[in-house]
Amino acid sequence: MIQTVTWHIINAKILDVFNLKFEETELWIDHSQIIYRGKRDDLTAKQTFDANGKYIVPGLIDAHMHIESSLLSPSEFAKLVIPHGVTRVVADPHEIASVAGISGIQYMLEEARQSPLHIHYMLPSSVPATPFEHAGATLNADALKPFYSVPEINGLAEVMDFPAVFNKDGDMHQKIDDARAAGKHVDGHASGLNRQQLAIYRKYGIDTDHESENAKQALDRLNAGFSVFVREGTVERDELAILPAINQANQSHFSFATDDKTANDIQKEGSIDYNVKIAIQNGMSAEMAYTIASYNAAKAHQLENVGALTDGFVADLSIVNNLTDLVTEKVMLNGEWYSETETTVLPLANQSLNFSLTETDLILKLDAEKPAHIIEIMPHHITTKHVIEEVPTIKGVFTPNESYAKIVVAERYHNLGHGIGIIKGFKLKNGAIASTIAHDSHNIIITGTNDQDMIIAANTLRDIGGGEVVVNNGKITILPLSIGGLMSSESYQKVIQTNNALQKAFSEISDLKFDPFLTLSFMALPVIPSLKITDQGLFDFNHFSFINIQD
Repeated sequence: MIQTVTWHIINAKILDVFNLKFEETELWIDHSQIIYRGKRDDLTAKQTFDANGKYIVPGLIDAHMHIESSLLSPSEFAKLVIPHGVTRVVADPHEIASVAGISGIQYMLEEARQSPLHIHYMLPSSVPATPFEHAGATLNADALKPFYSVPEINGLAEVMDFPAVFNKDGDMHQKIDDARAAGKHVDGHASGLNRQQLAIYRKYGIDTDHESENAKQALDRLNAGFSVFVREGTVERDELAILPAINQANQSHFSFATDDKTANDIQKEGSIDYNVKIAIQNGMSAEMAYTIASYNAAKAHQLENVGALTDGFVADLSIVNNLTDLVTEKVMLNGEWYSETETTVLPLANQSLNFSLTETDLILKLDAEKPAHIIEIMPHHITTKHVIEEVPTIKGVFTPNESYAKIVVAERYHNLGHGIGIIKGFKLKNGAIASTIAHDSHNIIITGTNDQDMIIAANTLRDIGGGEVVVNNGKITILPLSIGGLMSSESYQKVIQTNNALQKAFSEISDLKFDPFLTLSFMALPVIPSLKITDQGLFDFNHFSFINIQD
């Protein structure tokens, strides 16, 4: 008896992820499922696709990322990444959850349902990330537990509060237990943790991590039993340093992730396809690189029948022209060839900005005879150096210059005050930049050379309801982000265009060679080494406590 299916793909070199090789064969697809890999005389298809000898790989999977960092809504983000062969992402919505709580998670679920992109959400484990900053919401275990019945929810997102795990905090452990009881898994966030601390995470069932910055850290995590996500984003450029850790014997424990990548960089470089290109250009076989980018990520997230091109698996795949250019020519999701369709970005109830700052608030008094604790940027990393240096002062007041800028974080939800410090590495010749993206609580963050421009930047953010701004001697350039101060309601094309103008404006006040806004946003994240600043003050990660700017 002849069975009729939807698609028959012929003349293709198809990746076998189980044996790490390309095979000249064919695929039979019925609706969303691959029925058979190979020749069959008892099957016929409504439509035949001739691949003309090109390569077919499974749909790429971003193992850990935050859609909010693209500055796009989920539906617009999908339009940008699908043409790069990405058919599935595992997203942590803790950015919008930190701003809008449960309604933020519900928004991300609803908005994403407009798109064919498979978006799996991990529930935010740490809102707020620590007790050392004020967020717009607090999500305890009881608030999260009902979401495990939602099909798109795949587990508990990056657990970043190690002290809460180590000290057996009741609510944190309840979150972990609830996820596992629901048959889900738990992602880690092990920045700065040593081998013994990693063992504590594993003891409680945390099984992945994306915070490796080099091969040694990656192998520490591998030896502790973690699945390791190799990260290459806009700021977090870790892949080259990690690649030496990956070999034929251990490759199945590695996946690729972007974590935080702007729409501009996705358009310019790519998404997970860029991770693949870096790996291949640095000596990894294409077979291994594409397997890491697909099947391995599916296994790490316990996704059944995902990430391979054979019998019973979901029909997510892409056509690649060759193994040199690695251009994605055509993408199939759920058994249907992708073509962009028009959608409308859904609104989120306005999250008003409630803060006040004056030039007087920004005065930083220092003892000219004493050095100061300073945040020093590490290019292409979200970690910082904690340096102690003498800084310029006039009449006992800190005076910024091209080496040292002022940095301020102001609580945006209830006008609870601000923290002020000194940062090194932005190379600001003049002016100021500010943003409502300040991980993870997303308060107002500003850095600048003069108080006047810093206040203009802060007031502009309030006027536009959130976003990013450059002020150059009173001249204002903006990127409005109306969705919680994190994402734009515009199309991805418009956001990229506006962001290009913003970056150009920044280039007039600094010659920094990496994204200043995403870099700035992580200066407020106290769970990342070494010195950060929150709305409550200067925070020393190594001692996990606040410090004075001068001892």
